[in-house]
Amino acid sequence: MAFTLLFILDYFPNIPLGDSIPKGVLISLILGLFIFSLIFKKYRDINNKEILQWQIFSTIYILLIMGILTILGGQSSSGIAIDDGILWILLLISLFDIYSQYKKIKRTEA
Repeated sequence: MAFTLLFILDYFPNIPLGDSIPKGVLISLILGLFIFSLIFKKYRDINNKEILQWQIFSTIYILLIMGILTILGGQSSSGIAIDDGILWILLLISLFDIYSQYKKIKRTEA
């Protein structure tokens, strides 16, 4: 939820919602959740298949949010946009990682 709000505030910085929720609070929330997940990671049993599913979901989610916000007329104030070449390079790296994880899972299942 916080990640989505950050994207909305980035693409539409002048909306009334932007004044009510400071970006610093959202960034702190995301960092806090990240640190919390690192601390309690050892207590969870996560397999490679779940990691692969999360990678696929998060990649698609980010692209959908960016696409929807662009279609709605927003423009990223930080420069993260669908027509950015660096985004596509990062997407290709992510897809390569997803594919290599998929092959690794298939090898262990066989």
